[in-house]
Amino acid sequence: MSFLHLLILSGLFQTIRTAGLTGYQINGGVNSLLGNSFGQPGVEATYDYIVIGGGTAGNAIAARLALDPAGYSVAVIETGSFYELDNSNRTTVAGYDYYSVQAETPPSFVNYNIPTVPQAGYNNRTIDYAQGRTFGGSSALNYMAYHRPTIGSMQMWADAVQDDDWTWDNVLPFYKKSVNFTAPDYTKINPQFDIQYNESVLTPPGGPLQISYGNHMFDYGLALQDGFEKIGIGAINGTNAGNLIGYGPQTGTLNPVGATRDSSKTSFLETAMQNTNIKIYQTTTAKRILFDDNKEATGLVVEMQGIHPTAQYTLSARREIIVSAGAFHSPQLLMVSGIGPRATLEDLNIPLVAESEGVGQNMWDQPWIGLAYKTTYETQTQVILNNPNVTGQAVSEYLANQSGLLAGIGGGESVGWEKLPSRSRASFSNTTLALLSRFPPDWPEIELDPLAYSPVPDNVSSTDHYITLGACLVAPLSRGNMTISSNDTNDRPIINPAWMTHPGDMEVAVQAFKRVREWATASGIATAAAYNPSADVRTDAQIVDWIRENGNLIYHPTSSCAMGPSSDPSAVIDSHARVRGVTGLRVVDASAFPFLPPRASDGDDMLAEKIADYILTGQ
Repeated sequence: MSFLHLLILSGLFQTIRTAGLTGYQINGGVNSLLGNSFGQPGVEATYDYIVIGGGTAGNAIAARLALDPAGYSVAVIETGSFYELDNSNRTTVAGYDYYSVQAETPPSFVNYNIPTVPQAGYNNRTIDYAQGRTFGGSSALNYMAYHRPTIGSMQMWADAVQDDDWTWDNVLPFYKKSVNFTAPDYTKINPQFDIQYNESVLTPPGGPLQISYGNHMFDYGLALQDGFEKIGIGAINGTNAGNLIGYGPQTGTLNPVGATRDSSKTSFLETAMQNTNIKIYQTTTAKRILFDDNKEATGLVVEMQGIHPTAQYTLSARREIIVSAGAFHSPQLLMVSGIGPRATLEDLNIPLVAESEGVGQNMWDQPWIGLAYKTTYETQTQVILNNPNVTGQAVSEYLANQSGLLAGIGGGESVGWEKLPSRSRASFSNTTLALLSRFPPDWPEIELDPLAYSPVPDNVSSTDHYITLGACLVAPLSRGNMTISSNDTNDRPIINPAWMTHPGDMEVAVQAFKRVREWATASGIATAAAYNPSADVRTDAQIVDWIRENGNLIYHPTSSCAMGPSSDPSAVIDSHARVRGVTGLRVVDASAFPFLPPRASDGDDMLAEKIADYILTGQ
């Protein structure tokens, strides 16, 4: 048996066993069967709360509601199933995280891979957008990076929704409530990293989401830190204390005990499954939300996928329905249920329940560019190429000691954020400068990221290593949208992130491209000619052409069901996530953000914790 097969089999068994999914548990003499956690397909049932979407926010809010001492009954509806079963260990082993966002043939069972419309800013290319189709949602697919937004960006949030509950001081307790932090383990991480962080914003342990620095960091990170210093970006005391102007190692959603991904499924959902009577419905799609004559959400029609794909039945809610289907599917579900732009619903003969012009609009997303370099430092290149010697050793270290190349996220050793320096801004138009000035002083304009994964040339050797150094626009000016083509949620939503359609974004991207090159040169990490783009790409015009043909994404769509005050006609929900125009219905996921703060994947957890607190305290 190969090392890889051994890893898959032993790792999968360990994941299932430790998760309490062995079929049953004996707790104090009580026999708790695995099937007790599953709703019975095809049978109509009533719950206090129904959560639509078992993703990052959905599992978190469902768990908090189910764990409340009041003993509320809670159901979670998820179109997908369990990623450990549907996608082997490619979504569980930390070092395999690059697999999960790739378009696959045949298509992945855990990834929607929704194609965008042709993107005008990217030479009319159509790009597959990864979104989680599994319990855990996109927390089961992402690169596991975890960092929080800034103090100023949360003040901007509070101002935008006219509710001081959303200031940094008022959301920090909910960030802390979600996580269980593990300090760096220098028996597995090179102690030269000397990782600095603010422990007060991470402790005491709240849980159940595990965050750590992983059990492996590539040594190129030390060179990149030196490169940051040389180009004028200084160190910061961690990435979770409300300050992101500077550089530092990044925490990730990794359980350091097994060096495995910790998703909302392995943390929140499994905690609820082991301690409550929560019911989950797998491979079940929400078709439409039902309302009574008073426009109160009372239930939803669902459809079981598989052998009987057209078998529909109704689940009812005594208290509330919570939509947590993500930035594309949450607005889709609202629209097919009669909440959305009047013209869209009339064109598709969908009865209007509540007119809401903002549904599907105001979508924020962050463009990303990645420059590939050959380097003498070790990266993940040989693992990706399945070099048997490298892979065999990596698997052995992982299984024996939860260390080595597979025990970290393959990035995040040194991540930097900055407002572009004055010499970079000299070429910006007055319009661009004015728009960027609206962001708070602590809101970075670009994020500089290393990835141990990189495209490689056809003639790559068994000793070559390549690295990606990228730049993300974290203060984007372009706004996208999504809509629907039918009243059927089985049909894919039509998504248009509209990357680089605002001219200011391209101005910033050109300078970000140049900063990546400065960083690469200053660090000494690029010891050979750049692979892509080549050094021949030098002028601004050439850089623009390259970005339009090679620009990509970082999978952070938000704000398509944006939160806002009653005075804002485009606001879909209020500051407590209640859908305007109806009752008994909330939207709790990244689509609810009023805008996209400069953060990684953790804002969904905070939102879920905060809205759960509102619900449980009668707000």
